[in-house]
Amino acid sequence: MTPGLIEEMTDDQLWGIWECTVCGAQIGGEGSPQDFDGFVREITWTDEALYQLDRLPPYLEPLVRDEVVSFTRQRHQWVVTHARMISSQHKGIVVWNPEAQKRLANIPAPVRAMAKVELERTAIDRNLPEVTVSLMEELKARYFGLGAGRS
Repeated sequence: MTPGLIEEMTDDQLWGIWECTVCGAQIGGEGSPQDFDGFVREITWTDEALYQLDRLPPYLEPLVRDEVVSFTRQRHQWVVTHARMISSQHKGIVVWNPEAQKRLANIPAPVRAMAKVELERTAIDRNLPEVTVSLMEELKARYFGLGAGRS
């Protein structure tokens, strides 16, 4: 099976089509970039990542392509998404949105370190370039059942 088209549906969901090299049959599925990494054994670019790459100046495109490919291979990732392109620019380091940093400071000290680790881990797992207030709210809702309100 070889990957064909891989489309980004959301930041953490992809839709892909694979084709049998013997009979030409096609099968499609959806999942996270991490799920797709298990099915792909060569660097494969999503439609959105290719679009962003094509928008670069011609002299910059090969440099960015090489940097992204090197970064994703080091992390044993095979599907290049737009978020992974951004992550490669930051060398896998998650930055904090200023508003998210203010919120983090409001979390009680005994919980703050664990919250910071979990937020950064989730951002890295999703290949997000930064921790945002919306990510904080999402995790708060998941772990504590609290959707609104401030930390």
